[in-house]
Amino acid sequence: MAFARNGWYCAAFSTEVDTNFLGRKILGEGVLITRDSAGGVRAIGDRCPHRFAPLHRGVREADTVECPYHGLRFDLDGRCVLNPHGQGRIPGAARVAAYPVEERQGVIWLWPGDPALADPAIIPDLLLVDRGERTPVNGHLTMPVDYRLVLDNLMDLSHAAYLHAGTLSPSRAKRESTYDDDETSVRVNTVMRDVPTPSSQQLYFPSPRGDYHSDIEWIFPGSLRQRLAMTETGAEADAGAVTRNVHLITPETETSTHYFWIHSRNRLMDDVSIDDRTRAILSNAFLTEDEPMMQACQENMGGAEFFSLRPIYLETDFAGTRCRRTMERIIAEEAETARRPAAPAEASSAQTTPA
Repeated sequence: MAFARNGWYCAAFSTEVDTNFLGRKILGEGVLITRDSAGGVRAIGDRCPHRFAPLHRGVREADTVECPYHGLRFDLDGRCVLNPHGQGRIPGAARVAAYPVEERQGVIWLWPGDPALADPAIIPDLLLVDRGERTPVNGHLTMPVDYRLVLDNLMDLSHAAYLHAGTLSPSRAKRESTYDDDETSVRVNTVMRDVPTPSSQQLYFPSPRGDYHSDIEWIFPGSLRQRLAMTETGAEADAGAVTRNVHLITPETETSTHYFWIHSRNRLMDDVSIDDRTRAILSNAFLTEDEPMMQACQENMGGAEFFSLRPIYLETDFAGTRCRRTMERIIAEEAETARRPAAPAEASSAQTTPA
């Protein structure tokens, strides 16, 4: 399976990365993530080109990584700078990839595609509720499912009224939804009128009933911004108890996915006990409800391509289908670009004067 490579993916939270080595598989490739001596985040390939040992198990020597198997050293630009064997000659192919990385809003963003196209300006603003210097509630899961099933799950939140009934969503409530999309994003805005307050919102919304607003936006390749709000009936979403959440979806392999999530809220922001209860509610939903269902769907597909199974189409499938089709289009465009022959070098415009 191909992945879209020319995009910013979440590789880690800032709090995960220090001068030690973090090894993480992203889009099927091993990546070593660390900080250099100046505190900047760096990311290089994790597979030594000699005998393919994982470099993140190696030893740090200043701003170099010593391979744990045979002692070759690589700098944080991916170049081999020391061969301790024989005459010390360094083969020309003794290097690993160096990935563009950026650190924004507590997230380490990694660009696995063409470095020349890595524009930091297109990293999405997470639009979280401002907590100042405090770290928002967050978590990281590795789910044993295709990343596209995770995107399906998030972009069609009608499942929440069944899979998360009463906890993350009112049970079987009537949904009023609108949909919108463009070349690289899809949006869904939903409201459920005069419904019981789900337990996840009872933490900071005292009324037993109200309007439940649920908006989500996917931004290529794997960033989803979500606003949930519980309000008095008929009120605007931002007038109520608002949580702004982010789901950052990064393929690990063809059948496993990194799921990074961040939660912020506009009420009782300093209450650590609510942080703990929120973390427990979300972790339970992701691990005991979403993940088993997505894994069961993956097993039932039997390795077949999704659209080859001719899934029936409901109105609520607009966003998930648009998301899948956009990913397919961009992957195909990247593959076509890779197949094109390199442009010939331009002939010199200099004129020679006959003798």
